Amino acid sequence: MSKQPVIVLRGEIVEEAPGLTLRELAQACGMSEERLMEYAALGIIEPYGHGGVRQWRFSAVNIVRLQKAMRLQRDLGLDAESLGLVLDLLEDLSRLRQRLRNPERGGR
Repeated sequence: MSKQPVIVLRGEIVEEAPGLTLRELAQACGMSEERLMEYAALGIIEPYGHGGVRQWRFSAVNIVRLQKAMRLQRDLGLDAESLGLVLDLLEDLSRLRQRLRNPERGGR
């Protein structure tokens, strides 16, 4: 049996598509814009963009984060102030597990 060569592709994103507006994120998650602004103030989601709230943009990653936040509130009764910390800890745990599964990649 002959071994197939391993091809490693590496790249860099030089331009990302414009993110979701506050309104689009609210519609995608079924939440009010006011609640999303509260979540942004608490660090649960992170907008980017210059200017006021109407200039904010959000990456699609925030949709997944908000879905997790809603489940944590529903299932565990967490308050908004606790959500950011719990979500950050869950993401850290996920990264650590990934590093343990793939030690040859150096945790990336």
